[in-house]
Amino acid sequence: MNKILIFLWLSINIQCQTQKVIIPQTDKFFEKFNIENFNKSAVRGMLELQNNGEKSLQDFQSPGYRERNYNSDSFFKTNKFFFNNGNIEKKGVLFNVGSQVGIWYYFDESGKLIKEENTDEGYIFTPEDIVKYCKKNNIELSKGYHESEGYQTSVYKSELNGKKVWKISYLISFNKQEKEVELILDGQTGKVIKKEEFPYDSY
Repeated sequence: MNKILIFLWLSINIQCQTQKVIIPQTDKFFEKFNIENFNKSAVRGMLELQNNGEKSLQDFQSPGYRERNYNSDSFFKTNKFFFNNGNIEKKGVLFNVGSQVGIWYYFDESGKLIKEENTDEGYIFTPEDIVKYCKKNNIELSKGYHESEGYQTSVYKSELNGKKVWKISYLISFNKQEKEVELILDGQTGKVIKKEEFPYDSY
């Protein structure tokens, strides 16, 4: 009997752990872009770095530089933008394909923190809730970096009639035809406000 109880407890604990949504963290501290290394190693204006399942892509912006960081096990990425002098301009987290989430940090050209923006303000239905909703409803979200230009589910914040909402766009297959679904969820409750389907042509 004790063995059965222990097994059940372990099963529940493992399920809880697998359901936990991991979102990358950023901080409000100063960072410096390595311009010298980028200029030396970049190929056609792009530098790709790999480290323990994480991929970093560095490129030019106009003006300045950008760094995108992807984790192969995460639905989220971090973006960092830098001034021409290499000092951090802003940084934060986004869905791999979609809107900003959490706190974004903004700096002046000298590297001084000038603003913190809570991009989740007004949303009780959180980014973690979105991931769980998609999993429950068999909506595939992209993990990590994808080189292909194929369709990927997107998650964006928006407003509808003055109300904060989430917009999820994804593909379904029906009778060997693909359709794009646009789903609007209430940003407070997560309830479906609107659902539309459109013919999808991949060409």
